[in-house]
Amino acid sequence: MLLALAGATQRAGGPARARLDAALAAEVDRRAADVAAQDTEAAGLRATVAATRAALRRDLAAGLATAAELGTLQPAAAAVPATGAGLRVEIRDARPGDQRTGPRDSGARGVDQLTDRDLAGLVNALWAGHATAIAVNGVRLSATSPIRTAGDAILVDFQPVASPYRIDVIGDPAALRTAFLGSVGGRLLAAGQLPGAQLGAMTTPRVLTVPAARVTTPRLARRLGQ
Repeated sequence: MLLALAGATQRAGGPARARLDAALAAEVDRRAADVAAQDTEAAGLRATVAATRAALRRDLAAGLATAAELGTLQPAAAAVPATGAGLRVEIRDARPGDQRTGPRDSGARGVDQLTDRDLAGLVNALWAGHATAIAVNGVRLSATSPIRTAGDAILVDFQPVASPYRIDVIGDPAALRTAFLGSVGGRLLAAGQLPGAQLGAMTTPRVLTVPAARVTTPRLARRLGQ
């Protein structure tokens, strides 16, 4: 009887064990599928991280290259202040404040005043002396800065300047002095023969600082994407 009872019990529990084994197998398969999906996701994330790091390295390299290029272009464009040894020249109108006696060269400036052409010629002589930065009465000159006369005033980069005119130049002091005094206007000025102008002090400070040029808003250019 005991053997028969045990056999009957075993036969009765067979389907339940089969169902349990099937459920366990299905759970194992589900967990394996989850693990595979997570492995795939992790691989995708690692690829994304690697791509992002590579992009950041490229951006960093491009940023460093741009910074280096800006470091070269900004001083040449007078976009940043400049400091260094150089030459300072002071020039005065021959008779500042006197009644104007008529135009000598351009505009309405009189015979006893420095003209825009004379000032431009002196500045060009300093550029020829390898000046790296020039300012007239604190107005920084760039490669495109005009020196013109408007009415009774000299305009430097469209900003009025008046006597005394202080020209601050950064570069080799000896070379600048030679270039200035070797020019036609410089020789006449030093000899007291440049009409309308008198040479004041000429010094070679160890440290000169000139400001950045004025930033003008472009009329035609615009930012990309606008």
